[in-house]
Amino acid sequence: MDHNAVVRRDTLVDFFRDLITIRGEFLVYDDGYRRRGHTYEEVGRAARGFAARLEDAGLTKDDKVVFWGENRPEWIACYWGCLISGIIVVPIDYRSSADFVQKVRTVVDARITLIGDDVKTEKWGQTPFWRFCDLDWQADGPMPDVAISRDDITQIIFTSGATAEPKGVIIRHRNVLANIVPVEREVLKYKKYARPFKPLRFLNLLPLSHMFGQSMATNVPPMVEGAVFFTRSFNPHDILRLIKSRRISVLVCVPKILDVLREHATRAWPESKEAPPQGISIPGRWWRYRHVHSALGMKFWAFVVGAAPLPPDLEEFWRRMGFAVIQGYGLTETAPIVTLNHPFKTSKGSVGTPIAGVDVRIADDGEILVRGENVTSGYYQTDPGSRIPDPVFDSEGWFHTGDIGERDEQGRIFIKGRKKEMIVTPEGLNVFPEDVERVLNGLGGVRDSAVVGITQGAEERVHAVLVLEPGADKDAILRAANSALQDHQRIRGASVWTTGDLPRTEGTRKLKRAAIREWVQSGERPVVASSNDTLESLLGRFTHGRDVSGATTLEELGLSSLERVELMIALEDRFQTRLDEARFSQAASVADLKQLVAQPAAVQDVEEPVDFPTWNRTWPVRIIRRLSHATWIVPLCRAFAWARVEGREHLREIDGPVIFAANHQSHMDVPVILAALPPRIRARVAPAMAKEFFKAHFFPEGFTRKTVFTNSVNYYLAAFYFNAFPLPQREAGARQTLTYVGDLMGDGWSILIFPEGERSATGDIKPFRGGIGMMASRLDVPVVPVRLDGVDRVLHMKSKMATPGPVRVAFGAPMRLRGEDYAALAAQVEHRVKSL
Repeated sequence: MDHNAVVRRDTLVDFFRDLITIRGEFLVYDDGYRRRGHTYEEVGRAARGFAARLEDAGLTKDDKVVFWGENRPEWIACYWGCLISGIIVVPIDYRSSADFVQKVRTVVDARITLIGDDVKTEKWGQTPFWRFCDLDWQADGPMPDVAISRDDITQIIFTSGATAEPKGVIIRHRNVLANIVPVEREVLKYKKYARPFKPLRFLNLLPLSHMFGQSMATNVPPMVEGAVFFTRSFNPHDILRLIKSRRISVLVCVPKILDVLREHATRAWPESKEAPPQGISIPGRWWRYRHVHSALGMKFWAFVVGAAPLPPDLEEFWRRMGFAVIQGYGLTETAPIVTLNHPFKTSKGSVGTPIAGVDVRIADDGEILVRGENVTSGYYQTDPGSRIPDPVFDSEGWFHTGDIGERDEQGRIFIKGRKKEMIVTPEGLNVFPEDVERVLNGLGGVRDSAVVGITQGAEERVHAVLVLEPGADKDAILRAANSALQDHQRIRGASVWTTGDLPRTEGTRKLKRAAIREWVQSGERPVVASSNDTLESLLGRFTHGRDVSGATTLEELGLSSLERVELMIALEDRFQTRLDEARFSQAASVADLKQLVAQPAAVQDVEEPVDFPTWNRTWPVRIIRRLSHATWIVPLCRAFAWARVEGREHLREIDGPVIFAANHQSHMDVPVILAALPPRIRARVAPAMAKEFFKAHFFPEGFTRKTVFTNSVNYYLAAFYFNAFPLPQREAGARQTLTYVGDLMGDGWSILIFPEGERSATGDIKPFRGGIGMMASRLDVPVVPVRLDGVDRVLHMKSKMATPGPVRVAFGAPMRLRGEDYAALAAQVEHRVKSL
């Protein structure tokens, strides 16, 4: 990016023009099944193509488009497509209720609603829905011919849905540029020192519906020509796996994620609980906590934390192990940054100093006041009689943040808490809930806590709501906490929350103190868990309307091995745990599943049941394999199987990874299909082979040495010469298989599978199993149907020697499979294969 353009930028369109000239990978999406990456150039092309689609749909400047979906590259591409068209983006957290989305759509009179895969939609009025996943990455278009100025609105962000009329913050080009320009100028000073560490990769777990999440996805990374990774999982195992396997440098998240990772680290590596000796060097810290550094990978070095206050003890935990913890301060109304810690000059407990062009003042009552180009001009309102405050400034031009803070002699800001959440004791002393919660959460037996002010008569008292570990003594915990608190901070009353986790906001994971206070004042009425949180409701996705109870057996549900693993992944996401696949595969009923998810999450990674080969894709093996195919494997195959190949024209359409789905007749099926493929495709195919066929290799117990040796040789020969990999059909390992296949396709490899699951003795095509439907739908790749005839006569399943003869290989047109009825999707593929 041309940083000299900083002084020339007038709108974000100028930033976009520079962004799309950067070379290299920009956005990567790991949905747990497959990795998909896009370059800066591809994002620019897709943005222009989306802008053209908007124009074709009749949208013009200042029309509104609601974004309601999870973090993914398409979100960013569509965002830029709107921005360069002068169309206003209205982002909403994908976990928001449908009612709230409908309310916002009505307020802004949205023309289009873009939705993600993880939201449930209903057809409201005439507003059409477009899906992020349908974005055409190949479509291009011209830069829109639209006059855009610094004062034009880029987006309207709704910060609260609790009121009858949602409050939307207006963000203009000048607001965002007031954040980008000073940060970019500072980055320019240190850019040359970052060259040895390139590419810098950011794992962004902040929601894109929040300004800081957007900034750390599409504003800051281009300054260092970095790449941004998105993932759907917040499970600590998955986060650590992704950081290490993708060589992430920086994790961008809310403090709650850091807390979850700390809990995982202290259980997995007990030495992480202990503070290092005074004066220990950075290399010494790395060695002392080497297991933690190994789990995160040696390229990882920093956490960027925002959207919620960071407890000092949590910051200290990660800093003492040698990681940089960078936090800033801001609000949606400030687009979003007010202060920022310098990455190389971080200050413990501080949110940093104001960025250039932003003025900060501490009012007499401690409230933080902000003034600058980054501050919004006001809140969006369509009703002239609306009581929403607009503008946001006081008579002197200061924006009142509602946060209480302090400023030291170096100008660094320290946040104390929210003004409206501050508890004023009868003695007139101030108590910040975060200070009390910090003490409570540090005590054994306390999983989580929330402190609120409860009015008794005319006085406000400190009240604690506790989530306790089994067997914890509430009274003992209160005594220990009060002994560590100052007199005015001491807890005067307490309640125990027994229905799951404390209520928090979806995106930033902030405590919903108003709801908690209302619960206490209501007499602690039992909180009914949402039906969406029950195991039975989650199973409804797989039962197609059938009733489910604890006694229902998994056999009755009729789930395939891949459907079982999808259920397991869904359970892990819903209950934020980690399940052992081997134990999951032994669960016989819904009651067994309930017991499994109720147990504490495994600390260490569970032992994976399959050792998948990666060595067979190294360059020496690939060279030998290609030479072998050309010189003897393909010629030998053609000497026995005299193939008539049909449908070659469909192969010309293939550009990227696909799934070849064929009927299964013989052990010669794989070489026959490979011989029929053009060399450019043949060299990038990985056939699946039944893992159970190599049982003696994977589970040698109970077999003779000769059997184990012979079986292992056959396995390694298949992996070496055909790039084959084992596919579990009845045993554990399906989740690992999906991850492996996703990695294959993320690296550009196609796979060849036989959905029947076994060879046919008669040549007839047997029913296709649902795994092909799930794999194609989840991996979002085309399926190429393949029909084989006569291969069973060349090498029958009961024969040991091949007999030369004619065979027929027919390729069908690639087909896309979408949906969750995997049996129906598999039936579609079966029908297409039979029709060839």
